[in-house]
Amino acid sequence: MVARLMIREAEHAGMHMSVRELLGHLAGIQETLLLYKGERGRPRARRMLTEIDPIQRRLYDLFGLDAYAPRR
Repeated sequence: MVARLMIREAEHAGMHMSVRELLGHLAGIQETLLLYKGERGRPRARRMLTEIDPIQRRLYDLFGLDAYAPRR
């Protein structure tokens, strides 16, 4: 049901795709965790999103995924 509602929102935004395509594009939006040595020997971590293509960017903006994205 949620996927169908997302398809409807995408359709209103001019993005015509199937549920499978939508979920495939959304699955490609990933978060990565970088670990590196800190100044005092304690490891530091930084979360960031992987690179995304233009379709993924439109979906990211359309569904407001920045609210769930890692903060710096």
